[in-house]
Amino acid sequence: MSHTITRRQACLTIPAAAAFALHAARPARAAGTPLADDIAASKKESHLEIYSNVGTLNWEIIVKAFNRKYPWIRVEALDIGPEEAFERYYAESASGHHSADVIVAASPTSWLRFIGKGELMPVEATEGTQLPAWSKPFPGLYTFSTDPLILVYNKMMLPPNEQPQSLAQLAQLVTSDPGRFRDRITTYDATSHPFALAAHWTYAHLRGWSLLDVLGPATRPESASGSMVEKITTGEYSAGYFVSGTSTFVRTLQTAARDKLLGWSLMKDGTLVFARGIGIPKRAVSTASARLFLEYALSHEGQVTIGQGGLTPYRPDVKTSEVPYLTYDSIAAQIGEKNVMPILYDRALVTEGNAFLARWKKVYGM
Repeated sequence: MSHTITRRQACLTIPAAAAFALHAARPARAAGTPLADDIAASKKESHLEIYSNVGTLNWEIIVKAFNRKYPWIRVEALDIGPEEAFERYYAESASGHHSADVIVAASPTSWLRFIGKGELMPVEATEGTQLPAWSKPFPGLYTFSTDPLILVYNKMMLPPNEQPQSLAQLAQLVTSDPGRFRDRITTYDATSHPFALAAHWTYAHLRGWSLLDVLGPATRPESASGSMVEKITTGEYSAGYFVSGTSTFVRTLQTAARDKLLGWSLMKDGTLVFARGIGIPKRAVSTASARLFLEYALSHEGQVTIGQGGLTPYRPDVKTSEVPYLTYDSIAAQIGEKNVMPILYDRALVTEGNAFLARWKKVYGM
């Protein structure tokens, strides 16, 4: 199964989930720098600097696999947040310091501004010929992973008959006993960073406010998914929605005992899926190493490794049996194409975000 979004849809709007799943014609092969030239040049570079909002635990698995292929490349992969990844690059590169050679971030508004400033190197990745058209919305901007935002719950706090499989079921729980769930539900704080804003924006625009209006008063938002997962595990929260699958999966991979406490599910009535962008800044220093990493991340081998690191690969040739959790195709198969809600590059987020946040704050009591 392959999936496509037109260039106009990817750049200007958030399309319906069905549009995310149309079949794409295979693009013409790009003429990139020969891999052998990059390998030779990379051996003269000091190190590869990656700025991201991918967790340290996820990076450990991915970098280890990348270094099996390119053992001479010293990788420093930092999880510094979706907006900070760009802001730090602007400041450091302007002062002549070695800053990000690669940015990996789920932050649509930050990418749009980055591209608008002319800061993205329009690299033509050879592996890009194997990818669906929607995953390459701008020259040089590719998709690293397609990560779902999921329901997570504490199995000790919620018996099997209360473990939600949809956002509507979670809202019903809250409605049935408001006192029990007051401040015991969590989600991303939409005011904290562009990743969180884009998630709530997309849900509200595709599904409306009705369920958010019910959940908002019972919810205590957090700025980071890692803290949400930890607090659900300890029982401070009973459940969370729009929680990063990336943070959840890698923690259950690292600690087997956590499975006894932590449960999760895709939202059958609509699961948000983040197209996490990857690109090389125009002022990158270790450009050969950066191109090698980009090609690796987009390759079949790299996408399988990304899946093993707790993220979600989207290449059509990656099989579910090759990864411990999900692929994009398996998400679509489980909940249906119509219930896949892609978070893409909506320019209205830049111009209308403040008005949206004003309403969101009222609903969430902030």
